[in-house]
Amino acid sequence: MRAKTKQAGEEAASHSPAIIQPFEYLDKETGDKITVSVSPYYSKITVNCREYFFFRETGEFDGAATIMHIGPVLIYEAE
Repeated sequence: MRAKTKQAGEEAASHSPAIIQPFEYLDKETGDKITVSVSPYYSKITVNCREYFFFRETGEFDGAATIMHIGPVLIYEAE
């Protein structure tokens, strides 16, 4: 009986919203640059030149984009 209660609690916790703060990290082992940024509507995780967007209210994944540097211009390619 306890196992069922624990599983239900774990499932509820896995769907709970989380507070996330802007963050930047340079992984010395891989050389990857990882950033987290937030706006009123989205949380965005960037790994090198790849961006992943999540709705802030629900945490659902919304899409991804690649940042391409062409001279002084940034071009976004969304999926």
